Amino acid sequence: MTDAATNVRLRPATPDDVDSLVPMINAAYHSTERHIFPGSRRTERHDISQIVGGIVIAEQEERIAACIHIDVSRDPAHYGLLAVDVSLHRSGIGSFLVEHAETLARDAGATAVRIETVKQAGLIPFDEQRGYRVVHETDGQVWNGGADWGAAGPWHVVDMEKMLR
Repeated sequence: MTDAATNVRLRPATPDDVDSLVPMINAAYHSTERHIFPGSRRTERHDISQIVGGIVIAEQEERIAACIHIDVSRDPAHYGLLAVDVSLHRSGIGSFLVEHAETLARDAGATAVRIETVKQAGLIPFDEQRGYRVVHETDGQVWNGGADWGAAGPWHVVDMEKMLR
């Protein structure tokens, strides 16, 4: 963990956070996915409002630095919507949140954690370094139910899983 991640306070998101979360999440995903989905938004206020109860926020200097959505109600547990303020990329906060999600999953009795990533975003090596392995790949248009996300070309969603025990 870097110094940036040591000055982080974790807390549950509340409905009051939604308006701050949406632009931070969209900017974070745009930084890695703009070549795949040029000009599109990753999420909207309505989407975040629906899942706000499962989001953990990392605050730094009293501002939202990052977030992650965690679901430990199933096995494998699941995390997603990992987003770090673009000014804090490579600071260690994302890894800190992943470790937190894995700890919550372990504490809830989960034997594994599952995530999804857009293959073309180039983040698979990041996840593999943390012990995740590819378990399935789906055409993006099939995965998203055929919704037009303005993709610049074909894209795929990769399911990855990490055993916790």
